[in-house]
Amino acid sequence: MKRSVEVKKFVFNPFMENTYVVYDGQGACVIIDPGCYTGEEEEEILSFIRDKKLQPEHVLLTHAHLDHVCGAPFFAREFGLDPLLHPADNGIYESVPSQGEIFSFPVKDLPPVRALPEKEISFGDTSLRVIHLPGHSPGGVAYYHPETGLLFSGDVLFNGSIGRTDLPGGDYDLLVKSITEKIVTVLPEDTLIFPGHGPETTVGKEIRSNPFLDFLER
Repeated sequence: MKRSVEVKKFVFNPFMENTYVVYDGQGACVIIDPGCYTGEEEEEILSFIRDKKLQPEHVLLTHAHLDHVCGAPFFAREFGLDPLLHPADNGIYESVPSQGEIFSFPVKDLPPVRALPEKEISFGDTSLRVIHLPGHSPGGVAYYHPETGLLFSGDVLFNGSIGRTDLPGGDYDLLVKSITEKIVTVLPEDTLIFPGHGPETTVGKEIRSNPFLDFLER
């Protein structure tokens, strides 16, 4: 029997990136987009994991931009977990040190990535559906928990906006197509979206008010 899940959100690093710890009633958990960068941020998320007596099973990446992966070395050291990433973003992941130089945000000692399963990833007695959403990056994905209607959208869909497409691998038309065909016309309107930056939203709210989706029938 699949159980419900709880979510703890952290806002990390100068890019104000959202890192999520998703955990079930038995204490199994995954970390989505590890953005912890400073020692204080690492201690903040580690203290939560310890206080809740959680057992991290996976580090899941929605995509490979540096603000979403800079905490991967910490989780590799602390828990022996190499991050899972869609293979189409492997090239971007390999460029993270160069990304860091551009933004004066050094990221070193990145662990190797493992290939993300195509359809779902399990932890404890829980499964998250993997939804490939290219456009912000070639290997961008969201993680969906249908039992509770939660979607972790990375930088694909935000509260009132969508991901930028002016970075390498970005494609505006493809991003809008991904959002349209795999999120807003497929998932229930009360689906709660946890984005990679900013506050939560719902599918219904984005259908009705997101200016980038104003072509939808409302």
